[in-house]
Amino acid sequence: MTHEAGHARIIGRDAWGPELDIVLGDGSCREVIGPRSGASLRSLYAIELAEGASTISLRHRVEAVYYVIDGKASVESADAGERLTLEEGAMFHAAPGTDYRIVASSRAFLIGGPSPVDPAFGTPAAEVDATDTGTPELRGFHRDDPGLMVPFISADARLVVWYGARAATANMNYVVLEPGERNTEHVHRYSEDTIYIVEGRGTAEDVTNGAKLSFGPGDVVHIPAGVIHAVAADLGERVISVGGPCPADLDMLRAVGVDVEGLTAELELS
Repeated sequence: MTHEAGHARIIGRDAWGPELDIVLGDGSCREVIGPRSGASLRSLYAIELAEGASTISLRHRVEAVYYVIDGKASVESADAGERLTLEEGAMFHAAPGTDYRIVASSRAFLIGGPSPVDPAFGTPAAEVDATDTGTPELRGFHRDDPGLMVPFISADARLVVWYGARAATANMNYVVLEPGERNTEHVHRYSEDTIYIVEGRGTAEDVTNGAKLSFGPGDVVHIPAGVIHAVAADLGERVISVGGPCPADLDMLRAVGVDVEGLTAELELS
């Protein structure tokens, strides 16, 4: 897959990667955006599982985060001694070196992956060396319990798995744009902004390059670092997305009044 460097792009389902052999039972896993498509700071994988199916046990040397779009499942980690129940709207964050396995209790659909990108995604956990990655930790979150609201993104822009929750590189935001609503134009100097469209049709505006790109459900909007952009619900539909800038955009957090230095000190002590 080729793309023009320094330009926003839309990745539709027909451009997703081939199935990866990580599902036990009926289901599939495909790369939506990642090493195959030239991303480096966030990957997203679409994992669809039938009832009773599961992934193999995975592990990365970096953080990972997932969002449950539909269905019910659980995620378990032998290293962390944790098992979390997941339903629509739930998220989970795996610290570097943490093993995790997703098990569906009904048909389930999740989107997420490691951040930064893990070129070895799909390698069984037992084959990944995690001796110097820190303490294993698996934590659950939910879109209805945000840590911070960011009004210049939208009236309902929720930072859920974010820097203030000790997620430095693998964040997950939940954003609702009502019909006619549009982001304030903004830029992430050192973060890729990657959002998965859960619902609705609209336009991603690449202000830097003077381009407007239409998107719909199941598409991924990918904005390289340094590109001024905005997302608009300008086609008469409500737009719901998950994802956001990775790594955490500390400039953006400072702009909305967050004590980033205080959070950084806490993160370094944890």
